[in-house]
Amino acid sequence: MAFYDRLMSIDRRIIFLSVGLAVAIPLIVPLGIPVQISEEANSFYREMENLKEGDVILLTFDYEGDVMAELNPMTIAVLKHTFPRNIKIVALTTYAGGTGIAERILNEAAEAYGKTYGVDYVFLGYNPDWSGTILRLGESFKGTYPTDQYGKNTQEIPIMQDVETYDDIAMIVSIAGSALSEYWAIWAGGRYGVKVISGNTAIQAVLIYPYYQAGQIPGFLGGLKGAAEYEKLVDVPGLGIRGMDAQSVAHALMVAFIIIGNVGYFFARRAKKAEERKG
Repeated sequence: MAFYDRLMSIDRRIIFLSVGLAVAIPLIVPLGIPVQISEEANSFYREMENLKEGDVILLTFDYEGDVMAELNPMTIAVLKHTFPRNIKIVALTTYAGGTGIAERILNEAAEAYGKTYGVDYVFLGYNPDWSGTILRLGESFKGTYPTDQYGKNTQEIPIMQDVETYDDIAMIVSIAGSALSEYWAIWAGGRYGVKVISGNTAIQAVLIYPYYQAGQIPGFLGGLKGAAEYEKLVDVPGLGIRGMDAQSVAHALMVAFIIIGNVGYFFARRAKKAEERKG
């Protein structure tokens, strides 16, 4: 077999193995590929930096397991940015599947930073009426959530003593795999005047730009790249940076295979024309 035929007929098992290694190795051993910071991520970071010790933010887990790879790194980075500065977290989820995700991430971060449930953070849980929840929180947090995720009366939870409406929180951080960030901006931000920033999947981020340009969402993170940018800004390298390393290497490898195939095709066509001329 001529070399150009070999280039055009690489065993698919070699391709699959190469792609697998290209993804796995950077996840295990970060390569440190440079991350260029976007203005949107910078704005998100600045808003988070403006928070003061003792401030309370509403962190919403507006996603489920299908987009964890993109959004978990953002949520984890938010907690790593806030807990060390003694910023308090009131968390909730607008998705049934978000409950387990929120519990795991909150508990792991709280353990890592020595935070106490009910004092430094609280998880209100899932409410199926997401639109009503957004609006009713503007009237009463404790009325909307009489109990937290674990059945404890919110009237008795220390962190909730001074949190009654949106006026009592510094900001909403919506990490969303859908249009929920837009609704937080329209209904909570527009009606009640609370600041909303967001982290979104790459496909959803396109729809956030008009809100960002209008100042309704003054900062947002877009996809895994946004997560990596935020991790870099906070200086807490995690799954976002590792994921971008893996994604970049995998993309480069696929481009390399495409080039190899085209080189093989070029020489094969050239050889065929040479044979035709001889004939």
